[in-house]
Amino acid sequence: MLHIKIRMKAKFKDIEKLFIDTPLLEIKYKYKNKIRIVYAKCEWYSLTGSIKDKVAYQIFFDAYTKGKLKDGDKIVEVSSGNMGISVCAVSNLLNLKTTILMPKTVSDERKKLIRLYGATLIETENFKEAFRLCKRYEKEGYFCPSQFSNISNIKVHYNLTGNEILKLLGDLHVNAFVAGVGTSGTLMGVGKILKEKLKLKVIALEPKNAQILSNCPPFKTHKIQGLSDEILPKLYNRNLVDNIIQISDEDAISMAQKLCKELSLGVGISSGANFLGAILSGDKAVTIFPDDNKKYLSTSLGQIVETELIKNIELLSFSVL
Repeated sequence: MLHIKIRMKAKFKDIEKLFIDTPLLEIKYKYKNKIRIVYAKCEWYSLTGSIKDKVAYQIFFDAYTKGKLKDGDKIVEVSSGNMGISVCAVSNLLNLKTTILMPKTVSDERKKLIRLYGATLIETENFKEAFRLCKRYEKEGYFCPSQFSNISNIKVHYNLTGNEILKLLGDLHVNAFVAGVGTSGTLMGVGKILKEKLKLKVIALEPKNAQILSNCPPFKTHKIQGLSDEILPKLYNRNLVDNIIQISDEDAISMAQKLCKELSLGVGISSGANFLGAILSGDKAVTIFPDDNKKYLSTSLGQIVETELIKNIELLSFSVL
């Protein structure tokens, strides 16, 4: 038993090296005749190209430590894409078999990647159906990471992502932390430690078409995959949040395209939303680029989208802190 624990600790240590210390950029832009700054953490510099690698790692590590997981166990998770891919990748390295439940509306790239990692993919009509099906698998003995409610999701962003940001910022002044809400793990974990240490504001983003945080129905479909996945996540603590900003699909897509075209930052749609939210929050905000653009080539991100708001934002330069 002891040699298994030592072997697993060594394995987790190796996995951890594949996603730690991702870069933090200082991006200069001009908006409303003022030159301002946004700091953005580039989480596509990771094992599968997204911030969810950190979450999958922490959930599995904690589950093994508590004896809830062992070699050969079966895993099931509900995901809109990135978490599913991360779960598949980490599961492979830990000798676990994975089934991912995913709404059929997500991008084809995400579905293909999950299959490439060797997992079983089951497409559902929507998230509600996926969650119902997940409960059935759990009753059959599958372990569910439960990214929407597992406290490990917040823990890793408080202890790791947040501390990485603090170290890279050094003595630089920041007024706000801005992030979209899917599971809310990033917003809650990073937001909590940055608010404690820097006394800044925590600002949540949601799609204009699905204002779940603001409780303003009807909740329509939207194109910012990974945000507002049809539920208010259990991890979300409204008391930590100082403000909520709504971002339109078109503005998020156009912003992501502009970042790629003008600064060679090939980011996904939610990254475009995060960056725009940081701009709208005021000067010197810090945010997250959760993933890159390669998972969205078959979506509207692969088509030309221009909006008046994004046309009025001039991207100037960036440096790596």
